[in-house]
Amino acid sequence: MNKLITAYCAGRKNGNTEIYMKEALMAAQEFGCDVELIRLCECDIQVCRCCTRQVCGMKGKDACPIGNDDTWWLVDKFLDSDGYMLGAPVWSLGPPGNVSVFRDRVFGPKMDKTSYDMFGEPPCIKGRNNVNRPGALISVGGAGTEHWTALGLPTLYTTVFSAKTDVIDHVNVKGVADIGAATFYEHYIERARQLGKNLAYAVLHTDEPHRWMGNEKGLCPGCHLDYMIMEPNSNNVICQICGVHGTMKIENNMFIGINWVENDPDNRLVLEGSITHGKEVMEIIKNEYLPRKDEVPGKMKKYDSCSDMIVCPPSKQK
Repeated sequence: MNKLITAYCAGRKNGNTEIYMKEALMAAQEFGCDVELIRLCECDIQVCRCCTRQVCGMKGKDACPIGNDDTWWLVDKFLDSDGYMLGAPVWSLGPPGNVSVFRDRVFGPKMDKTSYDMFGEPPCIKGRNNVNRPGALISVGGAGTEHWTALGLPTLYTTVFSAKTDVIDHVNVKGVADIGAATFYEHYIERARQLGKNLAYAVLHTDEPHRWMGNEKGLCPGCHLDYMIMEPNSNNVICQICGVHGTMKIENNMFIGINWVENDPDNRLVLEGSITHGKEVMEIIKNEYLPRKDEVPGKMKKYDSCSDMIVCPPSKQK
């Protein structure tokens, strides 16, 4: 049985994002993989209702109050795949909202190995491998620079943390703004094909550790992007995507690079980073919430009584 790459497109039908994704998938097919493309705009994915402790993960899909939308089909599609691809256009600095809804419903704690260690393997995952697939991301913006596309790839990256998908390539397309314009730019078409080949190689060579195969190096050696958080009054930085810490190298009052912390326990891209985060949350609950838990009902009365400020939408009016 051939290895399967499942791709999810958050753009319009036959849009520019889909064009580049099809190029990538055709190249992966030629490389020897089976491929499938899912249009998220055709999927019924309801917004997550933020249930306490995410009951769908703890008790299974029947516990989800939303019911029978396409979410659990998408969960199965991901778990049955060997490689992951996500593509989206850029709207207001970042991708459309269906990317966030897709992330929140399909991934999250129920796909997080750290959660398994703390609470046990959830019913929807039991006996299935959901960790460390190779993955690839494609962001397609109409602006000519990253000034208006800056949150495209970073937002797509938020879908890979919980299942620890290893992004081995990504493409940040700029200046492709109108219907069918993707077909004009041969360098982007070829770059999409190379991404597809790179992903197929990683999927097929299961004996090799996943490694970065893209053209773009970026400042960060983990995500290969350039988005940094600067700590005030210091030369310390944190990668906005990975959470890895570093120190800026300055020579002659010029920035020349970053010295990164090796094996940083805060690295979001590796299991250890999730474990660090999980322990952090549990410590906060243990030390700050549980000792004062009995105060909650009394303090909540103030807010429960504010019903007069709630506006009922037309769909809920009788």
